[in-house]
Amino acid sequence: MQRILILLSFISFLLIIISCNKGIEPAEVIGPSGFEGKVTFTGKWPEGIKRTHLVVFKNEIKTIDDFFLPNLSFVADSIPYGSKEYSFNSLVNSFSAIFVFGPGYYSYIAVAQQKTQFMTFNRADWFVVGVYCENGYQNKLKTMVVLPGHITSGININVDFNNPPPQPPM
Repeated sequence: MQRILILLSFISFLLIIISCNKGIEPAEVIGPSGFEGKVTFTGKWPEGIKRTHLVVFKNEIKTIDDFFLPNLSFVADSIPYGSKEYSFNSLVNSFSAIFVFGPGYYSYIAVAQQKTQFMTFNRADWFVVGVYCENGYQNKLKTMVVLPGHITSGININVDFNNPPPQPPM
């Protein structure tokens, strides 16, 4: 009986040692996740624009039902009217903390404008003037990948006021 207790104690001790892989080592600390890039504007800015923002949606806007707050993951600070270039970093230029942004895949990144004084989330109030796309082909949207603890760079968008991209459904 004493041998069985010693054997069971030894086996239990081995199981504890084996299952503690890295012992009491602290958990790996992962830094913030985000993205950065630049918006370049060409052509004449439209009259009456009150707000211009970089917006990031988790999923592409294929129907009017896709334009809703849980799909909207990030809104950058307002881009000054008449800008020729706007550099941004999602960790610095967030419009509001209400948007939950983290690692993942984002299918619709756009620069959109409003003529309203205050921001609204009515699709009819927004006009898309530039999108994150493949090699300048505005009808070929590019997915942004943000990895945990990394800043994805090179999220560049060209806005040509004389050649706007296709508009999402209203």
